[in-house]
Amino acid sequence: MRTHVQIAMEKAVKSLIQFYHERGEPLHGAMWGVWMSGKTRAAVSLSKKNRIIRYLKFPERNVTDTQFVKSIALSLGLGPGRSFIETLDNIKETVNHRGGIYVIVIDEAQRLFAKKKFLSILKDLSEEVDLIYLFLGDRNLSRYLHPTYHSLVKRILIRKEIAPIERETVSVLLKKHGYNSESSEILVSLLKKEGITTGELDIALHLARKKKVEKLTEEELRIFLEAAVEGIR
Repeated sequence: MRTHVQIAMEKAVKSLIQFYHERGEPLHGAMWGVWMSGKTRAAVSLSKKNRIIRYLKFPERNVTDTQFVKSIALSLGLGPGRSFIETLDNIKETVNHRGGIYVIVIDEAQRLFAKKKFLSILKDLSEEVDLIYLFLGDRNLSRYLHPTYHSLVKRILIRKEIAPIERETVSVLLKKHGYNSESSEILVSLLKKEGITTGELDIALHLARKKKVEKLTEEELRIFLEAAVEGIR
């Protein structure tokens, strides 16, 4: 079952790979949205289904250049070297030897973009090996996407804001929790009006099922949504 976020990511990856084959050089993408919209879950799911898609989450703590390139190596299934240069060389040699293209989905990318030195590392690396980056982040990510910020930004071709929730995802979640999905169209307008995210609806439906609610009315859903939102926000 695919959410609207996963569908959007799949389309972005497909387009970026197509551009790569047409132009012979990697271009990149950026997608952003509110917390709990389902970005991380969709990215991890994609990386498990497609061997050329790799997942990397940029940490909240401070990291050194060496730690950053080691995380790139690990996302590609490589053992890290003893130093920054050794790890970079290992990435270049192995990826070039394997051939083909890899797409690294970098989660929490707004943290990465706040530190230009890491963007420079990614830019230099993608110029020597066939790596495509799909940056995921919160709404702060979009603030960095102007061409004067860094030269790598000029190579970000796909830029998309992810909606907190869409009809496809409502239908998926209703089925996941054993509810009739025929009412998904009606629910979408309510959920969008209230600013409910994918994650919050998932929790609300889980609470409803836990309470053994068989047929979910709009009034009952509101109660469970309030409980879900209170527990998260």
